Amino acid sequence: MTRDDRSTEHLPSDLLQQKIAELTRHQTELKRVNQSLVGERQALKRKLTDCSRFLQASTTGLISLDKSGLIDGVSPRAVDMLGADQAYLLRKPISLFIAPEDQAVFFINRSRIFAGAQKEPFELQLKTKDGAVWSARVNAQPVETPNQNLPGMLLAVEDITPYRQALENLQLKEYFVNLLFSIIDDLSICSPADIDEIIVYALEKVGLVSGADRVYVCLFHDRKTRLSITHEWLSDGIGTPAPSLQNARLDPFSRVLSQVKKSSTVTVADMDTLTAMDVAAHEGFHSPGVKSFLFTPLFYGRYLLGIIGCDAVKQPVAWSSETQNLVKCVGSTIVNALIRRQAQKAPAKIRETILQFVTPGAQAAGDDLIDYEGPIEIIDSEVRAEDEAHWRFEEGEPDDPGMLSTALLKDGKTANIACKHCNRQKLLDISDIRSIGTRLKATCACGNEMYIKIELRREHRKRVNLDGVFIRGRGDRLALKSDDWGRIQIDNLSRHGIGFKVVGKPDVHVNDQFRVKFTLDNTAGSVIQKAVVVRSVAEETIGCQFVGEDACDVTIGFYMMT
Repeated sequence: MTRDDRSTEHLPSDLLQQKIAELTRHQTELKRVNQSLVGERQALKRKLTDCSRFLQASTTGLISLDKSGLIDGVSPRAVDMLGADQAYLLRKPISLFIAPEDQAVFFINRSRIFAGAQKEPFELQLKTKDGAVWSARVNAQPVETPNQNLPGMLLAVEDITPYRQALENLQLKEYFVNLLFSIIDDLSICSPADIDEIIVYALEKVGLVSGADRVYVCLFHDRKTRLSITHEWLSDGIGTPAPSLQNARLDPFSRVLSQVKKSSTVTVADMDTLTAMDVAAHEGFHSPGVKSFLFTPLFYGRYLLGIIGCDAVKQPVAWSSETQNLVKCVGSTIVNALIRRQAQKAPAKIRETILQFVTPGAQAAGDDLIDYEGPIEIIDSEVRAEDEAHWRFEEGEPDDPGMLSTALLKDGKTANIACKHCNRQKLLDISDIRSIGTRLKATCACGNEMYIKIELRREHRKRVNLDGVFIRGRGDRLALKSDDWGRIQIDNLSRHGIGFKVVGKPDVHVNDQFRVKFTLDNTAGSVIQKAVVVRSVAEETIGCQFVGEDACDVTIGFYMMT
């Protein structure tokens, strides 16, 4: 007999029956609870199966971090995104998979999320185990972890590389269209006195779009036996052949220009692909060290007037069809502006001939390189010997302020002066400007007198209101110190520099070097990352110059035009 049996053998029968009934009720309740738990377990299994199926199909990767930023959980999609197996990822710091330049961006957003100051997703450059960088949109939330004082974090990561690329391409097309229409508008409505300056500005825009380092207009004259570079834009540090291409004979360049007779655009993406004979033929026509070039003919109706071209010196350029079409359109607009100016100066009888509608016609098939087809030439036809091409400069100011034109100082060194009568050009050095003054009277070799104001400001700065970060050092450590990064408020921007205020106590000095990252407020939200050197610290505003191989950013150049 068991102990329990002994405990009940002296109980009254009524109490025994009562206890049996109570145990029966408990047994029934346990069966009901057990059935309920079985049902809940089955429901959880179904939910788990559904969640697993959705998780497998999801394009979003999930990464769980502990309080130290170590990965303690990762979804299959995130494993694929990071290019490593799950065993390798666990207990690794998330900073190993963040691009060095975005380390500070992650830690800034992490701090703001923990402080409850940010709930919106943010963009981040992540990288795989093999180092391939890709764009991600990250939605992060704090996660309370048992037995830890500090919370962990759950990252929902989405690969937006295709989206970002498509957005940038759309932004580029938008800039492209706006640029073309702005050039057409400028050259269509500007006064004849400002046409040369507007043309050079248009060439600069073309250079920014195409990646060219030199963009120029070359016109034929003297019954198409000579040529002259009439307008030119040069990038920083680029040489020019223009001085030797003023009133130059056309014959030495017959091999170079033979294609313009066929109304075709000539493009060379890599000079190394040309034969030695072709390279020799192009010598003297392009910038020294040219790696790629493009030029296309300039027509007024069926009349060939010259060419417009681009040279790439710093790095080869594959000239896209969009770039070729842009150069053609800009060239046509420039020709129309120059013809308009010439017509306004010409007698009424000649003006009527110039402005008549000229129908396109087939090119002549003569033996000459470029056949003389008629009287339309933008450059005056008198022969101009090199020894006659002397300019005179003196201090002076016109009686009529409307006669004063403006010339921009290029790179703080030279100003390009163009004669509106004969299209001769003269580079005026800064030393000459300092000795004469910024308001001067210029007399061309042809006798034409002009009054010019030299604009000494190097470039335009745009007022902005953008958020960004600065990062010192390499930025690829497991965790950055507080002095290694900081938030900045950008208030002005140019193609070559930036002005900003540091949020908090700034510890920045002249000649400090670091990197900045910020997002433009354009349609694409273009992300800009630049190495900078501090040039000035005035109260709270810090002025920096962009440095490095890509100091002049095409995206910033487009942004400055809007």
